[in-house]
Amino acid sequence: MKTEVDIRDDVYFLLKESDLIGEVSGKLSKTLRPEDSDKEDVVVSLLTPVPYRQVQEVYLNVNVYVADIKRDNHYEENTIRLRKLMTLCKDVFGLAVGKPYRLTLEEQKIMAVPGRNEHFINNKVLYQYCNG
Repeated sequence: MKTEVDIRDDVYFLLKESDLIGEVSGKLSKTLRPEDSDKEDVVVSLLTPVPYRQVQEVYLNVNVYVADIKRDNHYEENTIRLRKLMTLCKDVFGLAVGKPYRLTLEEQKIMAVPGRNEHFINNKVLYQYCNG
């Protein structure tokens, strides 16, 4: 049986070796985003509890933060950068082929970070593992 820590580790190590992490300016974390960071951080978190049964299915968030662009006197989302990182995110979850688990990108959306001049890519991922 996989634990919450095992699942976060699987996703963390898959991301760590990916082109996405080579591209972003910030850190990869299995817990929280570094406090007051203004970099392109990647944070992995579980959305659902880990079931203890033969087939384990868990939803995770993989969030990628991107600073907004200042235009005149206001900020707007950096669509060029978001588009590039969204593509790299899609590519990462295809890398799970051949691993003892399966990852499926279920949903991908852009959300504003409240109180900050930045947005994040929210990747909702389904993690599946079959205990043999």
